[in-house]
Amino acid sequence: MQATSVPLCLVVALAGCSPKARSFQGAGAGSDGDHGVGAFEPGAGWDGETPACAAETQAIDCDDDNPCTADACATGACVNVPLDGIPAPPSVQIAGDCQVLTCAAGRLSAAPDDADADDDGDPCTSDACRGGVTTHVVTAGSTCGQDGVCDATGACRAADGQACAAPEDCASGSCADGVCCDTACDETCMACNVERSVGACSPLGPGAEDAPDCAQEDKVCDGTGACKLAPGRRCHRDENCASGVCRGNRRCGEFGAE
Repeated sequence: MQATSVPLCLVVALAGCSPKARSFQGAGAGSDGDHGVGAFEPGAGWDGETPACAAETQAIDCDDDNPCTADACATGACVNVPLDGIPAPPSVQIAGDCQVLTCAAGRLSAAPDDADADDDGDPCTSDACRGGVTTHVVTAGSTCGQDGVCDATGACRAADGQACAAPEDCASGSCADGVCCDTACDETCMACNVERSVGACSPLGPGAEDAPDCAQEDKVCDGTGACKLAPGRRCHRDENCASGVCRGNRRCGEFGAE
């Protein structure tokens, strides 16, 4: 840890011995320069006598490269006191790794930190930590891109009501009547491009034709998604007619007629 100006009395109290007698072994990096957990260990760095130092240059003279020691110069000798039970400095923390490093008896110790999730930059995933492990869960239905929606696989596709040429263009997986639709919408007298409900499979209006099943001369859509007899056609009961009216002459009445 970078050396700091520590009062002599405090250093002596922490070290448990006189400054001149103390030869606490600092800790350097591993052979590969890694400063991860376990790399900073008392006894792994300096050897021999405690290095001489000056208060003015203690930042250089006494830095043992261990973030979990308090480094100071006391009456011309370096003292490196192990820190315990405190967070490690920000310089050794890794953002987004779901871990928090603390100092324990002069060594780095890792613990799960579920508030330290990594943002993968994908609008179709929810980023979180679970037990110290990063997770990226697909959030189907979330908005993405320009007017897009995330599908069940985490891909950003067109939302319902947007133009499409094939089912794979749509987050819903359904392309009907030239637009992405909430269902396949392949029933008679139903469509996905009905005005005021584009993108939602809805009944065609009363009197509309729907080829091929409801485009004959004697049948039209009734406005509720059913194909029935057209006005003027012979009928037996009201429910036979698209208008819902079978007149006394056994002919279907016009739409809106009583």
